[in-house]
Amino acid sequence: MPTLLTRTRTLLALALVAGLAWLALRGLPDGRLHVWFLDVGQGDAILIQAPDGRQILVDGGPSPAALGDELGAVLPFWDRSLDLLVLTHPDADHLTGFLPLFERYRIGGVVHNVDPADPAAAAWLDLLAGHDIAPGRAVRGARLQVGAVTLTVLNPGDGAGVAAGGNDNDRSVVLRVDHGPASVLLTGDAGEAAEQAMIAAGLPLDVDILKVAHHGSAGGTSARFLAHVTPELAVISVGTDNRFGHPAGELLDRLAGVTVLRTDERGRIEAVADGDRWRLKTER
Repeated sequence: MPTLLTRTRTLLALALVAGLAWLALRGLPDGRLHVWFLDVGQGDAILIQAPDGRQILVDGGPSPAALGDELGAVLPFWDRSLDLLVLTHPDADHLTGFLPLFERYRIGGVVHNVDPADPAAAAWLDLLAGHDIAPGRAVRGARLQVGAVTLTVLNPGDGAGVAAGGNDNDRSVVLRVDHGPASVLLTGDAGEAAEQAMIAAGLPLDVDILKVAHHGSAGGTSARFLAHVTPELAVISVGTDNRFGHPAGELLDRLAGVTVLRTDERGRIEAVADGDRWRLKTER
């Protein structure tokens, strides 16, 4: 006859199996587009999961520890695969978090707009070379298909690296993300000059969700640009009490009438496309 100890062990084992099964089901793709604006402090890191489960990470933020914590909170513990990394530009608050990923995750590919002569990108380029990864060059008009998700590069327009002249931020890779009727615009740190160039080129800028450029700096997300983007939601990835005063008050004024979510206030922000509607979840 089973003892109380035996029954207790059996119940614990069943509870463990049920818990693992729940985690496994939770980690399976649900057929929807998920976009997480990760809370990495004063920087950018955006994780995109296609409906079939393939995953794209746009920028890595300023801290490997912060990025690791955020990915661990979003992805199941056994998931160690990122199908595509996109580096918008080699500033430390977008690049640094990427550096240890190659030891922890299987990286399917890399796309960037980095000039080999740029000293800020030396560690990044050495890392790619050490893992035999030949990165793709992000140039305007390039399209990347990841499952049912289409990524279209809207900036930079000339395909040159950041060391070729001009403003580093204005050479940020700007991505339009489309899945059916759902659309997102990821702008890196692009400033007003890049915005005007995209408008002049007649690019498709009208989207549902805008990732506000440069953490809410006053030098981007101009009124003219917003008139072309017409977002329903604007997300600002920004650090608490940062020394730059981001987001700028005048930028917030320009966003009047648009729903604004900030990572310094709401933590991690998740947007889930359900047909032509978005469901939003925040960490706090």
